[in-house]
Amino acid sequence: MTDEQKTTVKEYVTTLNSDIQAGDLLDLVVDTVNDRVLLYLNDTVVADSMLRVIAQVIVSVYKRTEGDKTLEADKAISSVSDNGQTVSYVQTPTQYMSSKTDQELFTGFERLLAPYRRVHVITS
Repeated sequence: MTDEQKTTVKEYVTTLNSDIQAGDLLDLVVDTVNDRVLLYLNDTVVADSMLRVIAQVIVSVYKRTEGDKTLEADKAISSVSDNGQTVSYVQTPTQYMSSKTDQELFTGFERLLAPYRRVHVITS
């Protein structure tokens, strides 16, 4: 994904859901979803026509991780420093993406992505 495409996807995400803040977590989620889409499609380049779909998947991931009560254990403090007064929280969207299959991650969007899937051929 080019820098221009990444900027466009982040703009789409913040337009679709104003509660999502631009920052490091959004960058990580954009990159991770992009990688998962490319792996799912067996492709190496993201087409511009896929950017809105990728943005919708990102918003969907955020909604599912915020509203899922089974993830309450993940919404915890991961580390605390005493003198430096540093507190780090667990980032549930990234954990959610790493533990889900493509079908679970792309729920509702799998049908949109399926026609663009390339055949994976193994040659000898």
